[in-house]
Amino acid sequence: MAQKYQWTVNVGGVDHHFEYKSNKWLIVDGEKYKLKSASWFMQLIDYAVNIGDTTCRLVVIGTKVDLAVNGKFLGSGKDYEPVGSIPIIVTIFSAVSVILGFLLNSFVGMAIGVLLATLYFSIYLKKKKVGPVVVTFVIAIICQVAFGFGIALLLNSLMV
Repeated sequence: MAQKYQWTVNVGGVDHHFEYKSNKWLIVDGEKYKLKSASWFMQLIDYAVNIGDTTCRLVVIGTKVDLAVNGKFLGSGKDYEPVGSIPIIVTIFSAVSVILGFLLNSFVGMAIGVLLATLYFSIYLKKKKVGPVVVTFVIAIICQVAFGFGIALLLNSLMV
């Protein structure tokens, strides 16, 4: 079942109700707003709703959901920073890790590839630079290939 997030924001003495249910819709005072992720691999939403002179921004990164009101997140209390878009190279690295993992070690390797892909996105979103993602990708690919060949050698020695 989808988790439901709700907030009440008071603007000019009037309460406004925000609701997000992981279904790509934001409901504000009964009015629905269609949301679209900026990434096909993971939920990445940064959607603004203006009520008078108050700016509210729903930010969804993976499974983390929070509402920022006038630059402050209600849940974490941190300052709002624009999410922006993720460079296509991060998505390509993610796809390569998942596919390579599957080809080398079937579903276990694919699961490792998915974890690595999540790591690439996380590193990019924290540092806003591609360099650390490239370094992590190179190290991860070397480890994935070594793990794949190691498992193949182990299975081969057990068969003999």
